[in-house]
Amino acid sequence: MDLKEDVFEHIITFFIITSIISTGIYVWIFGGAGDSEPAVLAMMWTPGISAILTSLIFKDKIRDYGWKPGKFKFLGYAYILPFVVSIIGYGLVWITGFAEFTTEEVVNYRWAEYLGFSLPAPFIVGFLSKMILFSLIALIFVAGEEIGWSGFLTPKLLKISSVPVASLIVGIYWSVWHYPAIIGGFYGTGTPLWIALPGFTIVLTGASFIRTVLISKSKSLWTGTLLHVSHNVILMSIFWEMTFKKGYAGYLVSEKGVFLGIIYIIIAIIFWKYQMKKPAVV
Repeated sequence: MDLKEDVFEHIITFFIITSIISTGIYVWIFGGAGDSEPAVLAMMWTPGISAILTSLIFKDKIRDYGWKPGKFKFLGYAYILPFVVSIIGYGLVWITGFAEFTTEEVVNYRWAEYLGFSLPAPFIVGFLSKMILFSLIALIFVAGEEIGWSGFLTPKLLKISSVPVASLIVGIYWSVWHYPAIIGGFYGTGTPLWIALPGFTIVLTGASFIRTVLISKSKSLWTGTLLHVSHNVILMSIFWEMTFKKGYAGYLVSEKGVFLGIIYIIIAIIFWKYQMKKPAVV
């Protein structure tokens, strides 16, 4: 068996195991667990567990997943880029009047109380309190996914395909993997499915593109993990909470916003082109 066939077999096995375990967890979720913390944690650790099981089946080296942090600049890019996407995407929607900016939720974040501030807290205190504290909590959940996406799947795909192709495959599977939760109403902002599913897929494909570039350059799964944390905390949480929910706001921004997804992909392409000019990390 040549390298391409070998890698392809590993990838298909990973998809099968992930799908089987996820189906079992979705049965649990729809059977009464809902979006409870144990159910969410179990689902988010499914890709990591599936990756490890796949590696054990094929006697792959789990230590090769990219456990070292790599260069600090790539970790910085990973956390900052979703913030850049949010500033541009949400900012343009606020400026053009398709949605309104609000500070009401941010100044009343309970996270500020954890740091000793009374509510309502100054806007910057509320913003930073959630950005820091929620990121630490999100890391526990996100790490499980990224052991699968960033430690196993993306590096495998990069062995047999280009950055854009690998990004598209991971982005589509990552999106479809969430579809039952979105359709069941356990995940998301209440946007109609006809816009939520394609919008969500575009957003995650943009995030996947940036992740793939980061993994290809840094060789570290922690870049994908920090990107995912920043995506969840800043892009889909804080900035959405700074948006007054009316009209077509959910169609344009949030994790299912088509416009935000387009911005994500544009930023990803710019970042990819910029990184292509630099030598790869050996």
